[in-house]
Amino acid sequence: MIRSNPYFEELGSIHVEIQALFDGSADEGALRRIMARFAPQFTLVTPSGAVMDYAGLHDTFARLIGARPGSQITIKDMELVAEYPSGAVVKYREYQRDSAGNANVRRSTAVMDLDSTGNVSWRHLQETFCTE
Repeated sequence: MIRSNPYFEELGSIHVEIQALFDGSADEGALRRIMARFAPQFTLVTPSGAVMDYAGLHDTFARLIGARPGSQITIKDMELVAEYPSGAVVKYREYQRDSAGNANVRRSTAVMDLDSTGNVSWRHLQETFCTE
């Protein structure tokens, strides 16, 4: 029997919601639902090396609502780096493109928390631009 991996499921499902937010097809509650998936103490190290907190992430997502028509996000090469009772560290590659021809690939490492009810939240994310 194959055990489901809540971290990989979270990676897939949140990127579907972010894609809809970027391309403008998300419903009115999408930003609230997306932000509920991040811990209040969340931090992001962007590909440029800047550090963003929860509020900065919220502002960035709010600014990008509908800003990338035809947005497509694909997640590949998911790997569990470490797993422990209260969470895990995962890495993956993220491919983004839009209808204007903008495209990028990122290697990302995420620290995710797991609560007693099985809910996953994002604690930290480090993104690095890369080629295929």
